[in-house]
Amino acid sequence: MSSAASWLLESDLFKPIPEHLTNDERINISYHRAGAVAKAYGLETTDILNLTPKFWQIHQDMLLSVDFAAFILVSTQYNVAGATLAAFVADQPEYQPLLDRVLRFDVSFATPNSPRKGFPRVALVFARLLVSTNDWGVKPFVVWLNDGKQMRAGSKPLDHTITAFTHVRLPRSALLGPLKKPGNVRENFLSMIQRASVGALAFTTALIPAMKRAVFIAGKYSLRRQILGQNNTPLPIISFRTQQLPILHALAQIAVFEAYAHDSIEQFRGSSSTPAVQRGISATFKAVLCQASQPMFHALSERCGAQGLWKYNHIIESQLETRAVSIMEGDTLALSIRLGIELLLNRYELPPPVNPGCLLARHEKGLFDECRSMLEGLKEGHRSAEFNSLILPRCPVLAEAIGHRRAYEAAVKAGIDSDLLALYEIHTVLLDPSWYTQHTDLTREYLFRTEARLLDALLPQLDKLLDETGAGPYCTAPILSQASWDAFVGGLETLDGVGMSKDRARL
Repeated sequence: MSSAASWLLESDLFKPIPEHLTNDERINISYHRAGAVAKAYGLETTDILNLTPKFWQIHQDMLLSVDFAAFILVSTQYNVAGATLAAFVADQPEYQPLLDRVLRFDVSFATPNSPRKGFPRVALVFARLLVSTNDWGVKPFVVWLNDGKQMRAGSKPLDHTITAFTHVRLPRSALLGPLKKPGNVRENFLSMIQRASVGALAFTTALIPAMKRAVFIAGKYSLRRQILGQNNTPLPIISFRTQQLPILHALAQIAVFEAYAHDSIEQFRGSSSTPAVQRGISATFKAVLCQASQPMFHALSERCGAQGLWKYNHIIESQLETRAVSIMEGDTLALSIRLGIELLLNRYELPPPVNPGCLLARHEKGLFDECRSMLEGLKEGHRSAEFNSLILPRCPVLAEAIGHRRAYEAAVKAGIDSDLLALYEIHTVLLDPSWYTQHTDLTREYLFRTEARLLDALLPQLDKLLDETGAGPYCTAPILSQASWDAFVGGLETLDGVGMSKDRARL
């Protein structure tokens, strides 16, 4: 994925943040990083509304994986504030100057909302419009929170995430859209928040750069780190299969997920994709990557031992920061439940499998057949206690099954390395081995031996595969090399024994 902002990596702004800085100073750096990346890309209204390649590129830029806070600021600025305003400026051109300022990052869209020098805050507040006690539904309002120095009258920040409004008077122009009651209040509300499905997909693509950094660090460290084997012979820890497993599986998943992201974006933007299908594409993509990312980060961190627990080595930092992705623009569980129910009730269909006979497609169909068979036996249908007990918990697995099949198909179409693809398939099968051993002729022994054969084939390519992630320039973890570790240790505060007794302990 190309980057319009890669040159910023060499700037002082993107140098590692010194440990002695305060939280407020760190937050300031994230804001300035977000603004710098935004200006480097220079997104315009057409990019936001038409979901051009540039819009997706900024979400997958490796540079923003260096600072996830900056990524969140950029994504919400464009996909929430910019997109919402852009949908109304044709009929309310007085907001074009504000939209231009949002796109240039001259003002900051508020989720964080306390005053921050250089970043005036504007909010899009969704509130019920009451006209003569009649409820005209939820509408968006433009509300200025502060000028970058102090809060506006009537608004009160609590830390950085909650703002309360008390009798705030707004001009008529603050209302985005016409002052009239919609024919269908629910559909009108859904149309105003339709960017949530875009955000669910866009936010989740940011997991891929984070995965690349994590596997690059764990992989390079494992190649370098040695222990003493027989006869005190140095032995790289990557020699152990337990070390190889999470690293090679992560590389296989990343290769497939990159193809899956590209394919999902293309299908999402397709002219034949209805809003319901777009929601399904986003939900399945998000379900698969969120399900994969946390176990991946955990395993990679664990394989680095104690070093995996320090944030300066990036992996645990990425694991904690990217957990937020699972709830951004729709909680993964809620999206999966909605998708599962709608598909089981045949309210719409997602694009069918390209090859219905492949293992992952058969698994997907088998899970849906099980649930539909149970649903037919429920007298009270999908609103019954039995549905809640027996089928609802299976909805996340249904979403993941669709997503894994779609990811595999996308990787086949993209022509990724056959061994990486086969390893991804085996990994996915091993997520639900009981189904495959029950419904196919596969045995546990066959699955584990196939996995071992693929790992053996890929291991000699490990160093090359790590370099091909492109993560190297974006990683500053001290454990990457002996030289970087020595420099890191040399920069630590030193406490000596001046003033202590010269007596020495004896055993």
